[in-house]
Formats: sequence, structure tokens, C-alpha cells
Amino acid sequence: MSGFAGIVNLDGAPVDRALLSRFEDFLHDRGPDGQGIWAEGNAGLVHTLLRATDKARGEHQPMSLDRRVWIVADARIDDRENLVRELAARGRDVSLARPDAELILHAYAEWGEECVDHLLGDFAFAIWDAPKHKLFCARDHFGVRPFFYAQIGKALVFSNMIDCPRLHPGLQWEIYEPAIADFLILGYNHDVQRTAIAPIRRLAPAHALAVADGEVRTRRFWTLPADSPTVFHRSRDYAERFLDLFEQAVTDRLRTNRAAVLMSGGLDSSSVAAMGKRVLAKRPGSFEISAHTGTYASLIPYDEGRYARLAAEDLGIAWHGFPLDEMRLFENWNNSEMRSAEPERMRIFPWKMTDLLGNPRPGVAVLTGQGSDALFGSYRKQHCRRLAEQGRWWQLAKDVGRYLGAEGRFQRLYLRGHLRKRLGKAPPRRPFPEWLNPDLERRLNLKERYEQFERPVTGRLAPAGAVRPEAYEAMSAPLWPTIFEDYAPDSLGAPLEVSHPFFDLRLVRYVLSLPALPWCSDKELLRRSMKGLLPDEIRLRSKSPVSADYLKEHYRISPKPWLDALKPAKELNRFVNADRARACLENLREWETVVHLRPISLNYWLHWESQFTYNLPKEESRAKAG
Repeated sequence: MSGFAGIVNLDGAPVDRALLSRFEDFLHDRGPDGQGIWAEGNAGLVHTLLRATDKARGEHQPMSLDRRVWIVADARIDDRENLVRELAARGRDVSLARPDAELILHAYAEWGEECVDHLLGDFAFAIWDAPKHKLFCARDHFGVRPFFYAQIGKALVFSNMIDCPRLHPGLQWEIYEPAIADFLILGYNHDVQRTAIAPIRRLAPAHALAVADGEVRTRRFWTLPADSPTVFHRSRDYAERFLDLFEQAVTDRLRTNRAAVLMSGGLDSSSVAAMGKRVLAKRPGSFEISAHTGTYASLIPYDEGRYARLAAEDLGIAWHGFPLDEMRLFENWNNSEMRSAEPERMRIFPWKMTDLLGNPRPGVAVLTGQGSDALFGSYRKQHCRRLAEQGRWWQLAKDVGRYLGAEGRFQRLYLRGHLRKRLGKAPPRRPFPEWLNPDLERRLNLKERYEQFERPVTGRLAPAGAVRPEAYEAMSAPLWPTIFEDYAPDSLGAPLEVSHPFFDLRLVRYVLSLPALPWCSDKELLRRSMKGLLPDEIRLRSKSPVSADYLKEHYRISPKPWLDALKPAKELNRFVNADRARACLENLREWETVVHLRPISLNYWLHWESQFTYNLPKEESRAKAG
């Protein structure tokens, strides 16, 4: 997760090298293993390197093949063998030993802007093509690696850290109201092209940006395809194909022999840990892999720690539990390490991911189980209804029979959950906030926006050919870039590379091509594939959502109400009626705590914004904030 930034002056003016040096200083923590600056004419690039693997020791950026076309990148290119083979067949001097950034440069030299059609993996990069006086940038298919940019007067400034463009003296800080409103009513900004800071934009997932002849343009280069259904003649072929792709996904994300897995006691992250152990065990030499779990002993009913320990012991890997019971909401909010670039990333709990990971050594690859719920998302009723409408009664009977005949099925019929829904006892939909500023609510039509997005995934937004429209829609949801940014080094508090194997494009396309029954409902394919790799107590375990409003319990033991102890920030009333917000906190109802804490997050974020001055070098900025 290296850091990069750059400037292109659209009017042709020489680039400010002193400003590039300030970018380099700012990005140092993100890439502590090497720094580099390149500048020529109206363009300049900055890179700070994080050596996530031993093989990266010889890498240096900004990089060029011919000293005419230069790249800065934060990238992990997957399926390198096929890319190298394809490039070599076209006469390029490449090998598997070359760094990812160099492979991207070769791809650009061969295919120009269409190079992105040949890349798999997680990437964000910027290429300055001096002969064409063109900047070309791209962000990966799901937006795992961030990319931000701002047009400031006659300059385009970009970086993979949202705060970096704010070092430009011409940037005028201004709140982008719709992003804040989205956070308050929905929990995160649903516009993948905007940030909470009006001048700074996101490059959306699967988008490219080009600057030529003084014009800035963006385009989508990829859309998640709705592939034809995958059909095998033998049932075991489905699991074998999944295991092959899953192993490829984890292998490509483990370029080091040291790994840590953010592991609950559930099926998804435990499967990642099992595959990680399998991949590392096949390699020569020693390896390290550990599992890390947030645990509760008494605050709420929570068995995840016990199940996670069981999975780790069965796999023969180290397990570390991080106790959460005594965490107090927003404690140490004024510590600079608690600050976030946007309000939805404001830390509610006073700990960082590195605390959960036990302050890991550099070079540790961190893996998560993110994405599995969405990828296997399926609605049995819709599947059966579609078959009935098509008159495929025999297929319907077979699918239902195979679903009911699955191993451990009658322990996982979820009858209690269905009954609770029927009786109206399931956790309710998160409410529309009653503490919003009425003028803001009216101007931005927030009730209409709330109804548009605060609804269950239905699949209506998927293309007609999607095999499981509900899963297609869930995998395309705008929340993912926000979630991925929570794993970026500036949010983690350490230069670590975090990867999400269930977002491997090869794996995603395969699983999305499978029907709900029997393979995806209740993650049947994953359960079958993990036979022999995970203990049955984990593999056949029912899905168990958190049974209590844990935030309400933390609120109960925390000092309150914060709006009494902390003066509302100057801008807060623009968005929130503080008195109503305080009343909601004093009369919390079950499962609504997460909504009524949002004004607190916003208030703290606004306080940080009023303290920080980004046009100062980092040392002076910290001193002023302190």
C-alpha cells in the first residue's frame, strides 16, 4: 500500500518542486521504505514505497522504461503469468521477476489506455506520457485501492491519500453537503465520485482518468458482467473449480510467508485462514500465519471468540483475542491518531486495527473475509419462482431436494429467524433521523434519498442476464470503496497491505454464475469446499448475526451525553439539531444506536477540521493541532 501523488499544470507552467517535496514528507508514513520524486516541465510525480514483500527490495518509483513515460502506482497485479505471457508474445522484455508497476508500464506501452482491459488485481496508478503530454490514471475494478484528485485552478493534483491534495496552497476547503447528508441518513456517502471535501473527488472504481490538451475526462472501463450460468455434469466439479479459484485468489495475495487473518468465528474468514495455511504450507521454508479476533466476555452474548479459537487450534495457527468489553465510545477522540479524513471513518472506538493485529511486523500480509456475504447472496424464493415461471418443474424439484439434502441442513433451516420476521421481532430498519436540520432535509430531498437506498437488496438494479441479481447488486454496491478505505494505511495507523480474496475478479465471476440452489444459498458451495480444511463445528455452523445492540451497551458504560461535554462545532447546526440529537441519545431504542451516534462522529470530525491546517508542513500542522 505505497503512497503516491502528483501534479500536472494544465496551463503548461513548471511544476513546483517544493510542493512535491511536501507531498513526499506527508506520504512518508504510508511508504517508509523508499521515497522518490520526478519532475519535468509541467508534471511531477511523488512515490513513497512500502515493501510488502522481500521481492520488492529492488523496486523504486517513480519508474520509467525509457525516461519518457513515467509511473507511480500502488498495485498488486494478479494472474501475472498470463500477463507476462501475453506481453512476451508481443515482443516485450518482461518476466515474473519484474515489479507490478513495470508490468503496468509495459501494458501501457503496448495497448495505451486499453491496458486496463488486460490487468487483474488491486491497483491505483498514474502514468505521465511526456511525448503525448498526457496523464493517464486508473483505479481497480472494485475500488480496493483508493485514488483522489482535485482540479485547483490550472493544476490537477492527485494522490491515493485524500488529505494530500490539501497541501496545495490553492485548495479552498469546503464541505460537500450531500456527502455529509448521506452519512447522517445512511451511514456512508453513496456517491462514489465525491468526498466530504467539495474540491476533492474520488476516481470511482473501474474508472480511468486522462488529462490531455488541458482537458480532464473520466470514463468507466469495466462493468461487472452478467455471465452465462456455469453448468458442470458432476456435482463435485463445482467445488473443485471453486477451490482452484479460491487458492489462486489467496496465493496472489500472499507474496510473503508471513500472514495475519482478521478472523471472526464464522465461515468466511475461517475459510480464508484455512486456505492461507494451505498456500503457505506448500512453499519451501518456514512461514507464519496468525488469526486475530475482537472478543466480548460479558458485555453482550458473543461466541465468536470461542469459535475463532477453535478454528485456529484445528488449523494449528496462532490465535490472538482482543477484548472489547471495556471500550468506551469516542474515548481519546482528540488524539490525532483517532482523526479521520471523512466523518464516516471517524473512530467510534479508541483503538486501531494495529491494536487488533498486535502491532505486527512490517511485511505481514493481512487478509479478510470481506465480500463473501454479498458474493453468495441468494434468495431461495426468487430462484424457485423463476423456475416455476419457466415451467422447469423437474429442475425445481431437484434444486429443492439438493438444498434440503445438504449436510447439516436441518440444523440450519433458520426457522426461528423466519418466525421472528413474521412476528415483527427482527431488528427493524434503521430509522430516518428526526434530528436533521429541516432546511437541509428539504433542500436535498433526504427522505426520498433515504427510501431509495435504505432498503433490502432486491436485484432490481442488476442486468437482465444476471444469474443471481441480488448478489450482482450487492457486489456492485457503493459501500465497498468506503469499506476498503477503512483498511488503507492512514486508517489502520500502520503501513500494512490488507487484501480481500473474495473480491478476486476470477472468483467473483465464477460464483456469480452459479444459481442460488443448491450452491449459494447458505453458502453451500463454500461449506462443501472447506470439508477437510475446517472443523465441522465451523464449517456446518449456522450463520449467527450479533444478537444484541452492542453499541447501545457500550453507550451504557460510556460517559454521556457527549454533546453536553463537548461544545457543538461551528458547522454542526448546518446539519443537525443538537437538542434533538441529545434527546435521542438519552432515550435510545434497540438497534437505533448506530444512527444516533452519527451526529457525535460528525461533531468530532468538524472539530478536527477546524484545528488542522493542511497548507503547513506536517510537523507544523501537528504542532498547531496539539
